[in-house]
Amino acid sequence: MKKVLLLVVLILLVSATAVYAAEPREGIRAGLITGLPFHIGVSGEYNFGQATASVSLGYASAFLLRVGGDYNFPEPFVNDAWGMALYLSVGGHLDLLIGSGWNTVALGIPVTWSYYLDDLPMKIFVKAGPEIYFGFGGGLDFLGTIGALYQF
Repeated sequence: MKKVLLLVVLILLVSATAVYAAEPREGIRAGLITGLPFHIGVSGEYNFGQATASVSLGYASAFLLRVGGDYNFPEPFVNDAWGMALYLSVGGHLDLLIGSGWNTVALGIPVTWSYYLDDLPMKIFVKAGPEIYFGFGGGLDFLGTIGALYQF
């Protein structure tokens, strides 16, 4: 229920400011993430322009440490029907899950769609892609993350 409420709030926020979409800005961002399979945490990233480096700490059936990077495509995907510009990034991340019977390393290859607010220095994003787990509980899974990061 909390995830649905968060998604509704983010959609309302984006739709209310769709006319005022901004371009990505270089610099430091920090915020919250959540997703499926269930994980929740805090995240920080640095946008270099063409690339982004990120680190996240949280909980996903165990302590979660995620480090990753993305290549940022310079041109936005513009949908006139939605009245918004979405920016695409493709990258990878390394997850370390420690505790609760889990001692696992995972590699993911997510695709990220980002929206930048103009009135607030904020990035709202949705990230999805496959993830391969090694060690206890190994296998292949599909990961989805949604989050909001405030730029300093």
